[in-house]
Amino acid sequence: MVTENRTKPNISKFLTTELFLAVFLLLIIVFLQYMTTGFFELNNIMSILNRFSYVLIAAVGMNLIIITSNIDVSAGALISVVCIVIAAVGKTGANILVLMPIAMLTGAALSFINSLFITKLKIPAIVATLATTQLFTGILPIVVEGSIYDLPKSFTWLSFDAKIFGIIPSSILLSLIVAVLAIVLMKYSKFSKKLYAVGNNKNGARLAGINVDKTVILAYTIAGALFGISGTIIATASQRVTTTMGSGLEMTFIAAVVLGGTSIAGGSGKILGTVFGALILSIISPAINYLGISPDWSDAIQGVIIIISVVIAALRFVKKKKAIKSLKPLEIAKAS
Repeated sequence: MVTENRTKPNISKFLTTELFLAVFLLLIIVFLQYMTTGFFELNNIMSILNRFSYVLIAAVGMNLIIITSNIDVSAGALISVVCIVIAAVGKTGANILVLMPIAMLTGAALSFINSLFITKLKIPAIVATLATTQLFTGILPIVVEGSIYDLPKSFTWLSFDAKIFGIIPSSILLSLIVAVLAIVLMKYSKFSKKLYAVGNNKNGARLAGINVDKTVILAYTIAGALFGISGTIIATASQRVTTTMGSGLEMTFIAAVVLGGTSIAGGSGKILGTVFGALILSIISPAINYLGISPDWSDAIQGVIIIISVVIAALRFVKKKKAIKSLKPLEIAKAS
């Protein structure tokens, strides 16, 4: 008698967070198509793409930090500092080739300081970055009185002149390049393995020979450079730069990461999920306006999204833990 060894296809393998987000995004688009007027006009789509570009770039950086089981609530205030710094430089007539590196260096330096507080002084990430938020927002009004205005045309080149086919913001191409590079980095590099290891178990990572402090410092520094790029996109959209241009954006970045499936506890998460998360959040804010709902609801909806995403992630973690526990007796039996 011949017995066939048939392996059943594992459907759960295909039911990924990214698939659910893609379906959710499609449902939002269909809903807006029938429930709004003018939402899909060219100007609005380009505005959404521009917002998506800077949210995505910063969210990629936030993803690296959260994977290490840390967080950065100073990202918005840091971006405000970046905007003011490059506006001051831009006032001299400097172009994007000068402004972008300065923005990235400024962001990386400020984020590096955050990482030192966390790794060397052992201050919890939420406390350290909350303190630097207050520091950045407190210093800016002292240094700059309100805003830097009458900036030259060279300053706004990225937003107004650098368009693909004369329509699509070049910032969208920049964000996709960052996303693709991040996907490759997180899939193939040794650094990504260290990030996940640190996020899963710091002590275990240390025993495995990983320099935990160095890994966290690198994650924050890279994220800071990405915050700098986002700050450049935000600042160059106007010839007037204020001291509050990044205020509150940190919650949007965190929401994009958590919505994308990255565990807030660290140790797991994919860049592709963050791409979907950033796009969904970039659509929600303008969608609220087109639906005739008060803009005040935007933050509330964002908060609900974070709560739901965190609850789902927690349930998955519990389920995974139970699955691992149930496997232990079998493994012991096989070993014996």
